[in-house]
Amino acid sequence: MEYTRGLHPFLETLGLIYLTKNFEAVKADMLRSLDEMNMDGNQFYKQYLSYLDHYVRVFAESCSISEEESFFFGNNTEFFLTVLAMAAELFESEPELDQLEQQQILSVMTTFLAEEKKEEISNINSLENWFLLLQSLEYSEDTKWRLLELISNPVKKFMELFEIYRRNCSAFDTTFQKNRAVLEKLVSETPSDLSDVLRNLVSEFHPETKKVYLTAVLPLIEWITPTIVFQGILADKLDLYQKNMQNAKELLPQILKLLGDKSKFEILCLLKSHGRYNLEIAEELHLTPATASHHMGMLLTNQIVTVEKKDGRVYYQLNQETLREIMKCFEEILL
Repeated sequence: MEYTRGLHPFLETLGLIYLTKNFEAVKADMLRSLDEMNMDGNQFYKQYLSYLDHYVRVFAESCSISEEESFFFGNNTEFFLTVLAMAAELFESEPELDQLEQQQILSVMTTFLAEEKKEEISNINSLENWFLLLQSLEYSEDTKWRLLELISNPVKKFMELFEIYRRNCSAFDTTFQKNRAVLEKLVSETPSDLSDVLRNLVSEFHPETKKVYLTAVLPLIEWITPTIVFQGILADKLDLYQKNMQNAKELLPQILKLLGDKSKFEILCLLKSHGRYNLEIAEELHLTPATASHHMGMLLTNQIVTVEKKDGRVYYQLNQETLREIMKCFEEILL
């Protein structure tokens, strides 16, 4: 399997067109989906997805989209993603897009819809049979009717879609250059291999899959077709974010209990300016050395302070890394 460390221009261009026309609705759906996963959608968006605002805005300034092109780019994400998956297969398999044939298109559509139906589909020779097939699938009624219209004239419709791509691929190039720094950073931080779950799915259902592409315009998807895997550049962050949130919820009550002790809190305030050894802490806070030592042991066990030996004494200092992590936990859960 070839793992391509770059964005797929066809997918990015058409995805940006769809977002340009439907950005607020798509963003609302994304936030709602994140909330349904027991995540703070607004916080996750702010932390990881805010680059989309500029990515889409820059593309909107240079793209060429007419109102007549609403068939593919109307506010129906289900239909758009279904067609995009089929079109991506055709784009990969046929370099001469002007030479697409109806049988080739219908073969790709049949293979894709068979995946949705989860059973093999024999050749369908009439529009009536296509209608019956679509009625058996769990698509919305709008998606079914749009797919039926697509099937009724597949060459014309897909040629229109590829022409829209040709007309806007230079807009994507411009958009990429203006967002290059953030996009390349996100790509570089994406795992260099598929997750174990995704790899197992590919091995079981599509062992013939040839290429893996990253996508920034659909940053949270993990999407398998018979020959391609599209991996959102932030898909791995979903699992990581959920684990961090769970860890934070387990950690914070313990930290709050620790800091709720007046003496321990005063010790941390004292250490803000510079490190101190045990006797200094005891004298400045009017504690016995044994009591100060007990408090420092608790703070050290919870990694809120560190120690450094100097001139034969043990100096306590704030653990800046842990404190930043605690502040991050507060932000993720409460802000």
